[in-house]
Amino acid sequence: MPRINAARSVTAAAIGSVTLLNLTVEHLLLVQRPPDAVLIPGLLDFHHAWNRGVSFSLLWQDTDRGSLLLSLFLAAIVIVLGAMAWRAKDALSALGLGLIIGGALGNLYDRVAYRAVFDFLFLHLGRMPLFVCNIADIPITLGALCLVGEAFKLQKP
Repeated sequence: MPRINAARSVTAAAIGSVTLLNLTVEHLLLVQRPPDAVLIPGLLDFHHAWNRGVSFSLLWQDTDRGSLLLSLFLAAIVIVLGAMAWRAKDALSALGLGLIIGGALGNLYDRVAYRAVFDFLFLHLGRMPLFVCNIADIPITLGALCLVGEAFKLQKP
């Protein structure tokens, strides 16, 4: 019986959990369509927004062709990250890559299904807006922090 690589198991669990959580939450929000609401006064609001670009609405796309190219680019990134995750040797890197891939798959699903990413968490400091994100963006950020932590761990003598 072949041995299961522990790092690959961590990656697979992270990808599956994040993707499932993102799809479930977004499905519920899109079906129920709750009104905009203050979640944490002065910091976090629930607000429907469709992002046709990438992070911070960069590379905004209004055409089907542009949306398709952005989707293909995101799919290529997922494939590269998947190859990196396949070779991950430690749990922290595997977790980080799995979180990023799971979040990217959630955003890729939105992009293919709706030609835009459904964002709904509006973060702000008082009246100063910071950004609008979704459930998939949180694990992407956490995954990036895991990879940074792993990089610092590797640099220690």
